[in-house]
Amino acid sequence: MVLYSLRITMNFMGTPRFAQRFVRTGTALLLSACLACGSSSRPRTTPIPNDPAAAIASFLQAVNENNLVAMSELWGSGRGPAYTYMDGEELRQRLTIMRVFLEHEKYEIVPENPGSIIQIDADQRTIPVRLTRKGCMPVVPFTLMPYRDGWLINNIDLEVAGNPARACSG
Repeated sequence: MVLYSLRITMNFMGTPRFAQRFVRTGTALLLSACLACGSSSRPRTTPIPNDPAAAIASFLQAVNENNLVAMSELWGSGRGPAYTYMDGEELRQRLTIMRVFLEHEKYEIVPENPGSIIQIDADQRTIPVRLTRKGCMPVVPFTLMPYRDGWLINNIDLEVAGNPARACSG
């Protein structure tokens, strides 16, 4: 993607002269601006994963990349991804808090056994995810719900993740 940046330069007479220059930048810059304004008409950059494990993997990758745009496309409700209906500033604040609490060195979805995946109802599933962060290994429940042909993260119990600024408890 190419964005144009307008640079004003002054000539020796003190009158402004406009010079255009090309600035190459990633889509994150443009989409960050869209995230700030809460626009629902911006193009998606992250496809909706077609299974819950892929949704968790994509979300946690976005967390470690500090990619609030991708996080906003993977977190939401039955109304769709959060960026389509949430105020931009509130969305940025919530995603920033999630990013801080969920930053990790590695993660694993707790192996499936009869009690590990909880189907709340036909439309929601809770999947436990073990995060490894600074020696701590909390198991954090992620609740997902279907949206169109994929899955969105709907809720994350950040309290279980523990305070990232404190040492592990017990």
